[in-house]
Amino acid sequence: MRTLLTALLIGLTALHAELSPDHYRRLQDEAAEALVVKIAQVDVKVTLGKDGKQFDVRATATVQSVLRSKAGHQPGDAIPIAYTVIQTVVPMPGPGKPRILEKGETVRAYLKPGDGAKTLGPAAYGQSFVTP
Repeated sequence: MRTLLTALLIGLTALHAELSPDHYRRLQDEAAEALVVKIAQVDVKVTLGKDGKQFDVRATATVQSVLRSKAGHQPGDAIPIAYTVIQTVVPMPGPGKPRILEKGETVRAYLKPGDGAKTLGPAAYGQSFVTP
């Protein structure tokens, strides 16, 4: 009985496993844009579904400092950030989700070219926006 319970707990833990910290660091290191930004504006559209919610996030941020930028961003540039976060009732396995940005906060952002031609999106899943 104890062996069955242990196996069940290990199995459930594996279902919710995230990426390793080393993998997140590698994604951050490989991100096209590593910038410290201040969020100037955030618009979040919430769509309800039968299994959870979808958050479509559109933000405008001002570059405070540049760690690296393949696009040549400079301090003072305004950049558009767009991404989607899906929050399910039952947590799904896989990488962590990026947090929803808030107006006025300053974050270190690891970004890559987004779906839109001129937007940027998260490059390191749940570790894309971190406190500087």
